[in-house]
Amino acid sequence: MTSVFISYSSNDLMRVERLAEALGQEQDITVWLDTTNIYPGDDFLEEMKKGIRAADKIIICLSPSFNKKPPVSWVKKELKMAMLRESETGKGIIIPVRIKSGGQIPEEIGTKAYADLSTKNRWNRNLPRLIAAIRRSV
Repeated sequence: MTSVFISYSSNDLMRVERLAEALGQEQDITVWLDTTNIYPGDDFLEEMKKGIRAADKIIICLSPSFNKKPPVSWVKKELKMAMLRESETGKGIIIPVRIKSGGQIPEEIGTKAYADLSTKNRWNRNLPRLIAAIRRSV
């Protein structure tokens, strides 16, 4: 079983829920998403840290909304934690996913190939490749 943590800007929740649902339909992939894994009364930061530590792969959802978030936003904190974890493990666990057209690729992950799911055609073409990337070398 492969676990996936999904990091995203809250403005992109509808697209992210569609992605989480598609990945969750795969029998060997479990998805960590804040809206389903953090409950009222939970410490948001602690739960987020646990999710990142437990994940085999971390998807960073890219969009114009992601770029507009300040450095202290949750999504930017998640990116920093994911990069630290990737550095500590020495494994390529971060998978950038473009869910909306526009916006810049963050400098921190600028050389990583990303899955472009920003249009229906790109979704249909690239979702199977994303699933294959999630399953690789876990």
